[in-house]
Amino acid sequence: MTPHIVDHHDPSTRSQIEVVAFDADDTLWRNEEFFRGAEDLFMELVGPYVPDGVDLRAALTSVEVGNISLSGYGVKAFGLSMVECAVTVTAGRVPASVIGRIVDHVHDLLRHPVEILDGVPETLAAVGATHRVVLITKGDLVHQTRKVRTSGLEHHFEHVAVVLEKDPDAYRRLLSEWDINPATFAMVGNSVRSDVLPVVEIGGFGIHVPYHLTWHHETVDDPEHSYAELGSIRDVPAWLAGHA
Repeated sequence: MTPHIVDHHDPSTRSQIEVVAFDADDTLWRNEEFFRGAEDLFMELVGPYVPDGVDLRAALTSVEVGNISLSGYGVKAFGLSMVECAVTVTAGRVPASVIGRIVDHVHDLLRHPVEILDGVPETLAAVGATHRVVLITKGDLVHQTRKVRTSGLEHHFEHVAVVLEKDPDAYRRLLSEWDINPATFAMVGNSVRSDVLPVVEIGGFGIHVPYHLTWHHETVDDPEHSYAELGSIRDVPAWLAGHA
């Protein structure tokens, strides 16, 4: 696939990229499919106990997004939202056995092995040969750390950070902590909202590598900033070479 490039930086500044960060979920390994599967199971299990006229999927989405400020992101947070929604929308009529199956499925997700996406190991090796490489992801600290350590990819990264939110302040804090000038920094990820726009806002390079599934909370209809968009993570080394 020919990469589609929208570049927001003046050509005279492109040689400044020294550090490349990668997102984890749906950039390095599969993730969103498992959440969609959990949501489908939730609908199957809880649906029979929901009154007519209630949009169960919309209710779950509302609870999930509303709980971000309390429980953050990740499998555990989603599990709590499923339990809360099941109890609330059924007015407590949902059986304990259904809640038990939801909890069991959450445990299964936490134990699920990492499934690395095609081209990732080769891309990390190639980028690491020319640039400093770091990992920045958000979610549950314990689960994300486990995935990094069991992925076999940890040795590629100079630094690994699991943050509560990916916003401009979080990126500024990390780059200051790691002594990285934002103008020399590029972030690669599948989320325009979390991986691209905040980095562009602080003066870095945003590189979007779309995934075939995107969580609704991460979609942006009309981005305010331009950025690079590539067809595959395999295109990242070539894009960087073109900006050297």
